[in-house]
Amino acid sequence: MTQAVAQRVAKPREPLRFNKPSMLGVGTMVWLGSELMFFSGLFAAYFTIRANRTGSWPPPGIKLDVLQTGIFTIILVMSSFTMQKAVFEAEHFRKRSARAWIVVTMIMGLAFLGNQAIEWSRVTFSQSTNAYGSMFFIMTGLHGLHVLLGVVAMAFLMLRLAGKKTDPGELAALQSVSYYWHFVDVVWIALYGVLFLLH
Repeated sequence: MTQAVAQRVAKPREPLRFNKPSMLGVGTMVWLGSELMFFSGLFAAYFTIRANRTGSWPPPGIKLDVLQTGIFTIILVMSSFTMQKAVFEAEHFRKRSARAWIVVTMIMGLAFLGNQAIEWSRVTFSQSTNAYGSMFFIMTGLHGLHVLLGVVAMAFLMLRLAGKKTDPGELAALQSVSYYWHFVDVVWIALYGVLFLLH
């Protein structure tokens, strides 16, 4: 009897996974649907202005650092993998490792924002220079705000995961933030393609 109990105790716990999305996860996905419509409106406005523009697009004098921003785009995309790694670690009850991967993700997100600030300080145009300048600052600025909100959400996750006791809702919260972060990354890929590569 004692040996059977010892075997049950020694047996590793099964990973904690949901058979269906949590209510928080469903709510997050519905909200992200509205965010998708919001960014779709921005893309529609951009292409409408571009289609009705006479002359070259973008206007003369628009120069962007495609290579440097491309490097930080890769960093942001890689942060999706580190965020998903944090979810995986939390599912396997490795909270310390999950926190470490969240920190790595936060650093990558802040590095991306730092590069965006540098990009803004170097461009030779402003939001009032022309239509391209307006759309550039609106689209990259709103995306940057979403990245910042994601980093703040991760900071709150760190507080929630700080204790040794398992919080029943912490995995759902972590997964919801990961959905948001993946969305932010995908939106930036589209923005980088439109503003930096296709212009």
